Amino acid sequence: MELKIVKFFNRLWKGTFVDEVTDFVSRILYLAAFWMVVTIGIFFFAPNGRVVAIAMTIAAALHFLISEGLIKHLFVKYFHKTRPYMAHPEEITPIGRKHSDSSFPSSHMAANLSVLTVILIFYPSLWPIVLIFTLLLAYARLHNGMHYLSDVAAGTILGIFYGIAGTYLTKCLLLFFQPAFDFLKNLL
Repeated sequence: MELKIVKFFNRLWKGTFVDEVTDFVSRILYLAAFWMVVTIGIFFFAPNGRVVAIAMTIAAALHFLISEGLIKHLFVKYFHKTRPYMAHPEEITPIGRKHSDSSFPSSHMAANLSVLTVILIFYPSLWPIVLIFTLLLAYARLHNGMHYLSDVAAGTILGIFYGIAGTYLTKCLLLFFQPAFDFLKNLL
Protein backbone atom coordinates (compact mmCIF):
# COMPACT_ATOMS: atom_id res chain seq x y z
CA MET A 1 0.00 0.00 0.00
CA GLU A 2 2.81 2.43 0.88
CA LEU A 3 4.43 1.91 -2.50
CA LYS A 4 1.14 2.80 -4.21
CA ILE A 5 0.93 6.02 -2.20
CA VAL A 6 4.50 7.04 -3.05
CA LYS A 7 3.97 6.18 -6.71
CA PHE A 8 0.82 8.31 -6.77
CA PHE A 9 2.51 11.35 -5.25
CA ASN A 10 5.71 10.82 -7.26
CA ARG A 11 3.70 11.00 -10.48
CA LEU A 12 1.32 13.76 -9.38
CA TRP A 13 2.28 16.89 -11.38
CA LYS A 14 5.57 15.24 -12.36
CA GLY A 15 7.47 17.13 -15.04
CA THR A 16 5.91 20.47 -14.10
CA PHE A 17 7.09 23.44 -12.05
CA VAL A 18 6.03 21.39 -9.00
CA ASP A 19 9.23 19.34 -9.34
CA GLU A 20 11.27 22.52 -8.91
CA VAL A 21 9.16 23.69 -5.96
CA THR A 22 9.43 20.35 -4.12
CA ASP A 23 13.16 20.21 -4.82
CA PHE A 24 13.59 23.76 -3.49
CA VAL A 25 11.58 23.28 -0.27
CA SER A 26 13.51 20.06 0.44
CA ARG A 27 16.99 21.54 0.22
CA ILE A 28 18.62 21.28 3.60
CA LEU A 29 20.82 24.36 3.17
CA TYR A 30 17.81 26.54 2.31
CA LEU A 31 15.75 25.13 5.15
CA ALA A 32 18.59 25.67 7.64
CA ALA A 33 19.11 29.25 6.45
CA PHE A 34 15.35 29.90 6.53
CA TRP A 35 14.99 28.63 10.11
CA MET A 36 18.06 30.57 11.26
CA VAL A 37 16.58 33.80 9.87
CA VAL A 38 13.17 33.01 11.40
CA THR A 39 14.73 32.21 14.79
CA ILE A 40 16.80 35.39 14.79
CA GLY A 41 13.78 37.43 13.69
CA ILE A 42 11.64 35.94 16.46
CA PHE A 43 14.43 36.46 19.00
CA PHE A 44 14.65 40.20 18.29
CA PHE A 45 11.18 41.20 17.14
CA ALA A 46 8.42 38.84 18.36
CA PRO A 47 6.58 38.86 21.66
CA ASN A 48 8.40 36.52 24.08
CA GLY A 49 10.97 36.23 21.31
CA ARG A 50 13.90 35.16 23.42
CA VAL A 51 11.94 32.38 25.10
CA VAL A 52 10.52 31.17 21.76
CA ALA A 53 13.94 31.21 20.09
CA ILE A 54 15.45 29.22 22.95
CA ALA A 55 12.60 26.69 22.76
CA MET A 56 13.05 26.39 18.97
CA THR A 57 16.78 25.79 19.43
CA ILE A 58 16.24 23.15 22.11
CA ALA A 59 13.56 21.44 19.98
CA ALA A 60 15.88 21.36 16.97
CA ALA A 61 18.71 20.04 19.15
CA LEU A 62 16.44 17.23 20.37
CA HIS A 63 15.73 16.33 16.75
CA PHE A 64 19.43 16.14 15.87
CA LEU A 65 20.26 14.21 19.02
CA ILE A 66 17.43 11.67 18.78
CA SER A 67 16.40 11.36 15.10
CA GLU A 68 19.78 11.91 13.51
CA GLY A 69 22.10 10.73 16.26
CA LEU A 70 20.28 7.81 17.83
CA ILE A 71 17.73 6.55 15.30
CA LYS A 72 19.55 7.13 12.00
CA HIS A 73 23.12 6.48 13.11
CA LEU A 74 23.56 4.70 16.42
CA PHE A 75 20.56 2.35 16.10
CA VAL A 76 20.44 2.32 12.29
CA LYS A 77 20.40 -1.48 12.11
CA TYR A 78 17.06 -1.50 13.95
CA PHE A 79 15.43 1.35 12.05
CA HIS A 80 17.00 1.23 8.57
CA LYS A 81 14.53 1.48 5.74
CA THR A 82 15.60 1.80 2.10
CA ARG A 83 14.31 4.93 0.40
CA PRO A 84 11.51 4.39 -2.15
CA TYR A 85 13.52 5.55 -5.18
CA MET A 86 16.31 3.11 -4.24
CA ALA A 87 14.03 0.18 -3.40
CA HIS A 88 11.89 0.63 -6.54
CA PRO A 89 14.04 2.40 -9.16
CA GLU A 90 11.83 1.21 -12.00
CA GLU A 91 8.71 2.73 -10.40
CA ILE A 92 9.89 5.81 -8.48
CA THR A 93 11.78 8.70 -10.09
CA PRO A 94 13.91 10.65 -7.61
CA ILE A 95 13.55 14.43 -7.72
CA GLY A 96 16.21 16.70 -6.27
CA ARG A 97 19.06 15.56 -4.05
CA LYS A 98 19.25 11.80 -3.72
CA HIS A 99 19.58 11.06 -0.03
CA SER A 100 20.85 7.55 0.62
CA ASP A 101 20.59 7.19 4.38
CA SER A 102 17.65 5.49 6.03
CA SER A 103 14.31 6.81 4.96
CA PHE A 104 12.82 6.24 8.43
CA PRO A 105 11.93 8.62 9.99
CA SER A 106 11.74 11.67 7.74
CA SER A 107 14.33 14.06 9.11
CA HIS A 108 12.86 16.90 7.06
CA MET A 109 9.51 16.45 8.78
CA ALA A 110 10.97 15.95 12.26
CA ALA A 111 13.27 18.97 12.07
CA ASN A 112 10.67 21.31 10.61
CA LEU A 113 7.83 20.16 12.85
CA SER A 114 10.03 20.58 15.92
CA VAL A 115 10.31 24.33 15.34
CA LEU A 116 6.84 24.71 13.82
CA THR A 117 5.33 23.13 16.94
CA VAL A 118 7.11 25.65 19.16
CA ILE A 119 5.86 28.48 16.96
CA LEU A 120 2.34 27.08 17.13
CA ILE A 121 2.47 26.79 20.93
CA PHE A 122 3.47 30.43 21.35
CA TYR A 123 1.61 31.91 18.37
CA PRO A 124 -1.50 29.75 17.80
CA SER A 125 -2.98 32.22 15.32
CA LEU A 126 -0.26 31.15 12.85
CA TRP A 127 -1.83 27.68 12.48
CA PRO A 128 -2.81 28.19 8.80
CA ILE A 129 0.81 28.96 7.85
CA VAL A 130 2.07 26.02 9.90
CA LEU A 131 -0.46 23.69 8.28
CA ILE A 132 0.34 24.84 4.73
CA PHE A 133 4.09 24.53 5.28
CA THR A 134 3.68 21.07 6.85
CA LEU A 135 1.49 19.77 4.01
CA LEU A 136 3.82 21.22 1.37
CA LEU A 137 6.85 19.57 2.93
CA ALA A 138 5.06 16.23 3.41
CA TYR A 139 3.95 16.30 -0.23
CA ALA A 140 7.48 17.21 -1.32
CA ARG A 141 9.09 14.28 0.49
CA LEU A 142 6.62 11.85 -1.11
CA HIS A 143 6.72 13.51 -4.53
CA ASN A 144 10.52 13.49 -4.55
CA GLY A 145 10.52 9.72 -3.89
CA MET A 146 12.53 10.07 -0.69
CA HIS A 147 9.99 8.72 1.83
CA TYR A 148 7.06 6.45 2.41
CA LEU A 149 3.96 7.78 4.16
CA SER A 150 4.99 6.02 7.41
CA ASP A 151 8.36 7.84 7.33
CA VAL A 152 6.60 11.18 6.95
CA ALA A 153 4.10 10.32 9.71
CA ALA A 154 6.87 9.19 12.09
CA GLY A 155 8.89 12.34 11.39
CA THR A 156 5.80 14.46 12.02
CA ILE A 157 5.05 12.75 15.33
CA LEU A 158 8.67 12.99 16.45
CA GLY A 159 8.85 16.66 15.43
CA ILE A 160 5.72 17.50 17.41
CA PHE A 161 7.18 15.66 20.41
CA TYR A 162 10.48 17.59 20.09
CA GLY A 163 8.61 20.89 19.89
CA ILE A 164 6.53 20.15 22.98
CA ALA A 165 9.59 18.86 24.86
CA GLY A 166 11.68 21.86 23.78
CA THR A 167 9.01 24.24 25.05
CA TYR A 168 8.67 22.37 28.35
CA LEU A 169 12.45 22.22 28.89
CA THR A 170 12.77 25.93 28.12
CA LYS A 171 10.12 26.80 30.69
CA CYS A 172 11.86 24.57 33.26
CA LEU A 173 15.25 26.18 32.55
CA LEU A 174 13.79 29.65 32.90
CA LEU A 175 12.17 28.77 36.22
CA PHE A 176 15.44 27.26 37.45
CA PHE A 177 17.62 30.20 36.38
CA GLN A 178 15.15 33.03 37.12
CA PRO A 179 16.43 33.62 40.67
CA ALA A 180 19.97 34.01 39.31
CA PHE A 181 18.78 36.47 36.63
CA ASP A 182 16.87 38.49 39.25
CA PHE A 183 19.92 38.54 41.53
CA LEU A 184 22.16 39.82 38.72
CA LYS A 185 19.61 42.50 37.78
CA ASN A 186 19.58 43.75 41.38
CA LEU A 187 23.37 43.91 41.45
CA LEU A 188 23.48 46.06 38.35
